Amino acid sequence: MIDVKEAVLVARQKASEVLNQPNTNIEEIEKDEYKGRQVWSITLSYLRGSNQGAGLAGMMADPLKYKRFFVDAETGELYAIRVREIAVR
Repeated sequence: MIDVKEAVLVARQKASEVLNQPNTNIEEIEKDEYKGRQVWSITLSYLRGSNQGAGLAGMMADPLKYKRFFVDAETGELYAIRVREIAVR
């Protein structure tokens, strides 16, 4: 069984490797179930690219992107990375 610190390390390492995002912030951590397995669900945020576009829509958009990482609580294996939608404020 891995603890939450190990799961966060896995999520951050994968964000760096797969998404080319070495600088992330932890937004949410929870124990969850994914496809019948116990997982750590870890939401990380990182800055969007500068190609957001001009205009009002670009200025109103959240400057962060959010990804949810599902890390097996038993083995530490990464199962999935999903887009994390944030409610409009």
